[in-house]
Amino acid sequence: MGKIISCNNQKGGSGKTATSINIAKGLADIGYRVLLVDLDLQGNTSSKFKEDYEEIDGIVEAIQGKVRIEDVIYDTDIENLFIIPSKLEWLDCLEEMAREDYLMEEQEKTNTSVMKIRNLLEPVRNDFDVIILDNNPSYKTILKNCVYAANLIIVPVNIDRNAIKGVDYTIRYISRVIYEAEEDIRPNFMILITKTTRTKVSRECVELIRRSFPDIVFSTTIANQIAPAEKQTFYDDYFMIDNPNTKVGKDYRSLVEEIRKEMDL
Repeated sequence: MGKIISCNNQKGGSGKTATSINIAKGLADIGYRVLLVDLDLQGNTSSKFKEDYEEIDGIVEAIQGKVRIEDVIYDTDIENLFIIPSKLEWLDCLEEMAREDYLMEEQEKTNTSVMKIRNLLEPVRNDFDVIILDNNPSYKTILKNCVYAANLIIVPVNIDRNAIKGVDYTIRYISRVIYEAEEDIRPNFMILITKTTRTKVSRECVELIRRSFPDIVFSTTIANQIAPAEKQTFYDDYFMIDNPNTKVGKDYRSLVEEIRKEMDL
């Protein structure tokens, strides 16, 4: 059965999409069959692989029960890498799931809303080695769904003054969801430090995060490099892992190897 990785951080702009895409590409390149699921209504991940992502069926129609999950899995130009796209209408689904989640908690009923993603992916888990969920930071219901579905939750965190607050909130919330879960769920979670530099401030911030969250921080950190970032922004190229001549490319390759060991792939 395929293992599920979820990239989550309740703080926006933490690098969830870049992390998801580069991990997916790295695993696919070394032969793993990978499904990338876009759970962000902005569709940033979808746009990198499907130009017509807003016009085709995807996660929205699958959650609504209009199509089978098998019918919204699309191949990409990359061997072994497949995608389930998102679109702006995902917002309506998220709001409906949030209302259902609230009502179930208020009425103290079995909360099936937190199982939607897990149940949706169940029929296709055996078709993939790894399924990667790229998430919307704004809805706690989606985070709950990811906690119920995932084997490993990666929490990307940028080096800035609010980094620890954002990651601390996310880790605490994940821990609470696990503690309060009606199912026996045991996802691991790891912090990924991104956008590091060679400055003293950056080094001190990395050490502070490691001290604050011992044993759950990846050894690999992802460098912040202007040239790859500009290429990603202006030339629509998210595959920083493809450039072995850059520090960030080497970092993502190192991260993929660390994930393989962490998940026993």
